Amino acid sequence: MFDVIYEFLAQVLSFFYDIIPDYAVAIAMLTVAVMVVTTPFTLKGTRSMIQMQRLQPEMKKIQTQYKDDRQKLNEELMAFYKENSLNPLGGCLPLLLQAPVFFFLFHVLRGLTYIPPGETTFDPEYLSTSSKMYESLDGATRMMSFGIDLAESASNALKVSFVHGLPQISLVVIVALTSYYQQKQIQSRNPGVEVPQQQKMLMKLMPLMMVFFAFVTPAALVVYFVTSNLYRIGMQYYITRTLYHGEDSLGAQAQRASAETKKLNEAGAPSSLRPRLGKKVRALPVKGSPAKPVAAATPSTSSSTPTSNGNSAAETPAPRSVSATNRSKKKKKRR
Repeated sequence: MFDVIYEFLAQVLSFFYDIIPDYAVAIAMLTVAVMVVTTPFTLKGTRSMIQMQRLQPEMKKIQTQYKDDRQKLNEELMAFYKENSLNPLGGCLPLLLQAPVFFFLFHVLRGLTYIPPGETTFDPEYLSTSSKMYESLDGATRMMSFGIDLAESASNALKVSFVHGLPQISLVVIVALTSYYQQKQIQSRNPGVEVPQQQKMLMKLMPLMMVFFAFVTPAALVVYFVTSNLYRIGMQYYITRTLYHGEDSLGAQAQRASAETKKLNEAGAPSSLRPRLGKKVRALPVKGSPAKPVAAATPSTSSSTPTSNGNSAAETPAPRSVSATNRSKKKKKRR
């Protein structure tokens, strides 16, 4: 089903191998090409995440107002997302894109070092038999690059000896360090910012999963992890400089909105706060009473009336009752 994709990736890898005949370099060049293609999605997902952070105070007010009505809460949140063109999973898109790329590249690299049953040497798949990479791998037993057998995983190499597995372990350590540094980049530019729960979970799981896969998969795939992490570190630096630089930047607005959300959480988000959906302000029903539209104030009641001492009266005094007027007339008659 996916053979067309496997063959395409193998041909691109073979093309880079023709330019520089080294397996690790060819894999790194293929990784960069894939990352360049997915960069627009990364930038779009990052902007979506920042937009979600900017509107966190409004979302918090909605959640507080309808905390006892789950169905109404979901309806209001969906209306909020629609009116503000938000995608709750938009910030997770860059992380989710890694899964299919990893899947396809894993099958391609496993096919390049395929050993048929009963054989002891490679019989490369997905490659043209006339390509340089096929000729280099056909009949070989190792996929050597910079003194590392890229066909062997760190877990299998350690079974031979620690010294034998040290090169593969070094690559796994680089994956762990670059993954950790990338997360620190994101956290340092968003101190105290509330992140959607789905994205927060993915941000915690993905680095751990990447290190685990780097330990059990062939070193050729670990080269992909290292290259992609280094590319993302550069991408995060670019995002920080362009989207978080200056008081009026989107990132700065998101940070201020996060501080406001934190205050709402500490104050318990009083019910007097009314959420603003997009450019519209919705009148929220009082609990226990039917929802009614708020009537627009007329000039006679909303405008201020100057008093004799020059101050403005905020409200028109309430008319006296009939009974009070009658009592006043009786007092005058007695006098």
